Amino acid sequence: MNKLYSRPIATREIYANAKQLKFMKSRARRKTFLGGRGSGKTTTLGYTSGQTFENMPRAKYVLTGLTYVQLDLIVLPELKNALSRMGYVEYSKSTPWGVYVIGQQPPEHWVKPYSSPGKRGWQYCMTFINGFCIQLVSQDRPDSQRGINSDGVWVDESATMSEDFLNKIILPAKRANKLAPFAKNHLHLCFYDFTSAPWTVEGGWMLKTEDKWKAELEQRARMSDSEKIALPPENLFLESTWEDNREVLPDTYYKDLEETLDALTLDVEVWNRRFTQRPDGFYYAFSTTKHCYHSAFRYETDDKTGLTLHQSNDYRDDRKLEVSLDFNAAICWLTICQEIGREFRQINSIFKKPTIGVQTNLIIQLADEFDTTYSSHPTKEVDVWGDPSGKAKSAATSESNKPFLDQFADHLTKKGWRVTRKYTGFTYPSHKDKYTLINYLFEEGSDRTPRLRFNQYTNKPFVIAIQQTRTKDGFQKDKGSELTAKNREFATDGTDAYDYIIWGKYRKLMPSGTKKGFSNSIVIISS
Repeated sequence: MNKLYSRPIATREIYANAKQLKFMKSRARRKTFLGGRGSGKTTTLGYTSGQTFENMPRAKYVLTGLTYVQLDLIVLPELKNALSRMGYVEYSKSTPWGVYVIGQQPPEHWVKPYSSPGKRGWQYCMTFINGFCIQLVSQDRPDSQRGINSDGVWVDESATMSEDFLNKIILPAKRANKLAPFAKNHLHLCFYDFTSAPWTVEGGWMLKTEDKWKAELEQRARMSDSEKIALPPENLFLESTWEDNREVLPDTYYKDLEETLDALTLDVEVWNRRFTQRPDGFYYAFSTTKHCYHSAFRYETDDKTGLTLHQSNDYRDDRKLEVSLDFNAAICWLTICQEIGREFRQINSIFKKPTIGVQTNLIIQLADEFDTTYSSHPTKEVDVWGDPSGKAKSAATSESNKPFLDQFADHLTKKGWRVTRKYTGFTYPSHKDKYTLINYLFEEGSDRTPRLRFNQYTNKPFVIAIQQTRTKDGFQKDKGSELTAKNREFATDGTDAYDYIIWGKYRKLMPSGTKKGFSNSIVIISS
């Protein structure tokens, strides 16, 4: 019985599937749980926290994720549910038998961690009665990263996290309590990550664990049983899907997923399909590591409620917005951008597809959603770029036979926006010129060029599309996906909208001559 925290000896049976049990029983200090939706990976994190509470009194662990919003609103509730199944509840006046508190200094009579987070640090902690502590650290909130001297690291949705952030900020702080009573426990100085399959090649950094695990399996296969017991494994890579957890899921779980998710999301986020490289990308110089950023939040405390409020701060509300459109009967796209310093950011993108029962045309739907999304933008000023064909009248145009771009611009004007019609006088560039200019900008080889950046989470279909767009016949953009894609949002339409605004704004930066030896790469789903 733990000397720092005594409770009656009792046995409580809880359900854990075979993959979850394997993860928790492994003595490896480096573990990756790659799990699709419904696999129970966050529950496994919760059970692991209970296991660590029981074995690591006064230890402090870091639980890190991309945003504090994600940790607070998604991870913590699931972690609490798992602990509840283990018999551990939150301490309060109504539950004085509770064993942990969240976001506050623990009661004075409770044992404290060896490495206390300090007065400002308790707000980011989940602290237990025996001194075990979990400190929440988010990539987007620097103030949560103070004083993170830790006994172990857990990462939620590691495929979304910057490997550089983990290697430079989080993992170097995994150094505490070498002489503590628990120092020889395999839970001490561990590094566990829990994630869905990555959407990008760069997001697959945690798959390095798989390579190390496979190599170690070969080595351990030559060891005797006694040698294996004496020498714990160093790595565990575990892959799981909903099928491993079907005993606790509704009978219609997968059927419901099939009906609500597109085929690509189903492949990646349910079945763990991986991305691999392909050598024929139109946007060969694009890299999610270099060109994508994660939406950052500004956190403020409401004086009346005491709640922490969060608002996106990846764009400036005192500057104009710039948008570009692409039109097709099957889908219409709107990319939303803004210049901030040297960066030209695509802060958002919206697409609309025909829907049964919705009579409003797709262009007006885009205009309405843009207006609603940015209704609080004080500087109601927007530059409109777009598909040159959208300037012409045709049988498909409406509202007194107005061209598509005019329909969009006029509708925003009625909504109170000051619209500058940048599309007037705009002409199509050649595929070769687009290819040359945009990859020149992506390469960032000159101090004269802007830095193109994309919010990875408000532009998810766009980022997938830009990685999947191929070349054909030299420098031609292969637009075959517009005819064959099961989910049109992953075809090339959105990238066309982006091409128009980049060409319109930066064609004067076109490099002289054509570079030789382009090395193209693209990301596709492996079979």
